[in-house]
This record gives sequence, C-alpha cells and structure tokens, in this order.
Amino acid sequence: MPNSKNQASTSSKGCLDKPEQSLEIQNVKSVVLGEQMLRESVIANQSKSMGYTFEAKANQKLTYTTNQNVCIWVFTPDNQLLNTGVLPTTGKYTIQISAPQGSTTVDLSMGLDVAQATPASIPNSSAVTSAPSPENTPNSSAVTSAPSPENTPNSAPPANTTATRTSRSNFPKASCGDPLPTNPNDYPVDFYPVYLPDSEANLQLARSRFCQDALFKQRKDTGSIVVQVASFSNYQRAIEFRDFLNSETSGSTIGASTRWLNKP
Repeated sequence: MPNSKNQASTSSKGCLDKPEQSLEIQNVKSVVLGEQMLRESVIANQSKSMGYTFEAKANQKLTYTTNQNVCIWVFTPDNQLLNTGVLPTTGKYTIQISAPQGSTTVDLSMGLDVAQATPASIPNSSAVTSAPSPENTPNSSAVTSAPSPENTPNSAPPANTTATRTSRSNFPKASCGDPLPTNPNDYPVDFYPVYLPDSEANLQLARSRFCQDALFKQRKDTGSIVVQVASFSNYQRAIEFRDFLNSETSGSTIGASTRWLNKP
C-alpha cells in the first residue's frame, strides 16, 4: 500500500506532504464511488493510517469532505500522490487517512463527478466537513448490511421523524434509541447503531450516564466487540447522538446498519 520513506515537510495543520506510515492492507476498505456522496466512518490516529480504495476512470472528478482535523492523501494507481481533484488515469485509487495527533473518529464523504460540488484540493490536506454514531436494536430476523450508496445516510429523514438536538439534562435514560415500528407498512427499516469502544469502564459509563440498557455487542461490520449504547432508525439522529457521546467521552462511532424486513 502507499508509503513514503522520504523526508517531507509539515503543513500548518500538522500534516506531512507525504505519509510516513505504511497503509496496512487490513486497514483498507474497498468502496464504490458514484455521483451520490458515500459516507464512511473510521477511527484514525497518529500511529496507524486507515484507508479506502476505489476504481475510477481518467478525467473523473474526485470530491471528498470531512469536518475533522485529519491528514488525507490520495494515491493514483501507479502510487503517485494526487495533487488535483481530476483523476489522471483509469484504475484503482487509494485514500489514506491519519490524525496529526491523538485519535479521532473520522466521517468522510466521497464521490465521483458529484453534481454541483467543488473537487477537493488534495495535497497533504486535512480536508474539512461533517460526521456520525449508537445501537440497541433487536438482533433476530435482521439482515445486516454495511452502509452503501443505496442503503445509507445521504437520504433525508423520513417525513414522520424529526431530528432533535440531544440534551444532557435528559440522561441517563432506561433505554435510548428508536423502537421498532408498529406499522407493518413502515418496513423495511434500517437501524444505525452507536457504539463506544470495548471496555468495562465504557459499559459502566454508558449505563450510569447515558442509557441503562447499554450492552456488549459484536459489530456486524468488523466482528469486534464494542459497547452498544443505542440504535436509531434515522441516520441524522444517530449522528447527533454519536456527537453527543463524543462531547462527554471519546471514541463513539456509528456501525453498519441493520435492515428489518418486517415486523417481528
């Protein structure tokens, strides 16, 4: 995977012109990009880079945005740093992400030939834009699918839901998140889980300060054990809750959606 051994200058935001670390294959996810922005969430830190690969054609325009202060590099199929939003050749491109310091949850939106969007300026950047996170969803008769361009966060909230700002004064609660719909016509429905990292301390924190029904759970997208705090049928509410958790603690993320095909 892309890696640079050469000395590189540092930008004003703490990012090198070229990454120092190798991008390990187990930390890279293959995605399919199109004209609709695809949102992905990942934890990046200073010592370990995370990445995405995607296929593209020559002269397509790459757009990406994130609102976290992170370092992002884009490599061409021949392992050269990309310095423009216009892709020079057909093949597999790689996006490498790391944090200039510490660890942070990165919410990255990506697309190719996105209408009415300005291509990202790519050099050594810490590109700037928006973010996600909870889940306490039932787990029987569910079909799991990682968020994808067809099955994810770009769509507006359903007409019968209203995203509201989470208030600290409302917690702790006996249970957080959304219940399964009672109307069979509301199915299929996707639930987005919000997690904290796996630790007994985080479980006790979640139960005492946020949601008393928080529990250990295995992530369907990565297989790792995490603390599931809540789950929402509206992606925007999941984002707001994740951000609320991160304002009180750290490391909260949104997991892959779980699709309920019918009322259990």
